[in-house]
Amino acid sequence: MWINGINSYGSGYYNYQAAINNARLVQALSRNPKLSEITETVAPANSSLSDSFSFVKEYTSSMSSLMQAASELKGASSSASAVNDLAVTSSDTDVAAVTERLPVRNYSEYVLDVSQTARAQVNVSDAVTASGTASADMDFTVSGSLGTASVQVSSTYDDGTAKTNGTMLREAASQINSQNAGVRASVIEENGEASLRLESLNTGEVYGFRAEGEFGAASGADQVQTAAQNAEYSVTENGITRSYTSSGNSVTIGAGRIGVDLKGTGEVTIRSEMDQEKVSSALQDLVSSYNSALKVLNDNYGRGTGVDRQLRNLVRGLGSEQSLEKIGITVNKDATLEFDADVFASSMEKEPSLVRSIISGAGGVADTAFNKASGGMNVNSSSLINNDVAQAQYELMNSPFNVMGMYSRNSAYLQNNFYAVGIMMNYLI
Repeated sequence: MWINGINSYGSGYYNYQAAINNARLVQALSRNPKLSEITETVAPANSSLSDSFSFVKEYTSSMSSLMQAASELKGASSSASAVNDLAVTSSDTDVAAVTERLPVRNYSEYVLDVSQTARAQVNVSDAVTASGTASADMDFTVSGSLGTASVQVSSTYDDGTAKTNGTMLREAASQINSQNAGVRASVIEENGEASLRLESLNTGEVYGFRAEGEFGAASGADQVQTAAQNAEYSVTENGITRSYTSSGNSVTIGAGRIGVDLKGTGEVTIRSEMDQEKVSSALQDLVSSYNSALKVLNDNYGRGTGVDRQLRNLVRGLGSEQSLEKIGITVNKDATLEFDADVFASSMEKEPSLVRSIISGAGGVADTAFNKASGGMNVNSSSLINNDVAQAQYELMNSPFNVMGMYSRNSAYLQNNFYAVGIMMNYLI
């Protein structure tokens, strides 16, 4: 017969009575100050695997950073990649300066031969003594590309007093500039002498001008000192040469994507190639990310088989030492890398195509680093800490508390004995 969980065979009674005794003992001892002091000092233990979980996060972050750094140099990456964000350069900026007018996406090379630059027409009058008295009136016209400017300057003031040559020239220049003829006038004064200078606003033959009439103090202003001329140049691309003329010195090549400012005569090589500064910075980031990932793996060697495999995979390097040295990367004895921007710049100048191939070509440094990091990201996370897990399981199985619990779960008598003895021992200490 069962009564409140106590069976008629007696053993249930002993189990029940042991539980009651335990409860009474706990109630009595819980009011003891000495026991309270002991229990307050007991702190819960942290999981032995908490550090392992932190490592998994750190490992994932390091592999992700290496993938990102490598993708910035992969040739097949997006247009934002450093190797695809090309820069335009000129071998001689004294002959031609270049700018990127539209995004340049293809590597190219042009040979530009400038035979003459575009010039504006310039007329300069004969020099006269600036403070000398003007001897004649001015009555002339300047016909330019936009219209005609009429100049009428009297040699005397309204009261009949004579003007100086300098005054006459300044008044003439003011009248020309106030009219829209496409010609700019100025007065040149040096060592007490003055002359009138006329210059077309734009370069090229079509923007030339003509001066006619009575010039007075500006005698000789009708004589051309510098004739207007067009720019003449040729561009060679892929072995094909084409000749061009332009009224201005600002021209374009490469289907209008590259702007060229013609500065002088001569031959220059214009290239669209990797932006040296951006690629150099991206290489430094790659080296830093690689070293960081290597340190994470090395510091956590032995946590799991996955860590060991990825470490061996990474220390095999990103390419042959000869190739790496060509782009300024050297391998240290501990397998870490160092980057020298000066060596990279020198190689870019001498062998730009080879450098591009080593960095972003198929099987190049960026490809190799990306694949290693991608493979690391695909590693089963449990394999990264399987040794830690095995150790934690061993410690758990051999823990005295686990042993005690294993026996105490099998019998109320044992549970009663372990628990009661423990409480009494705490009370006596």
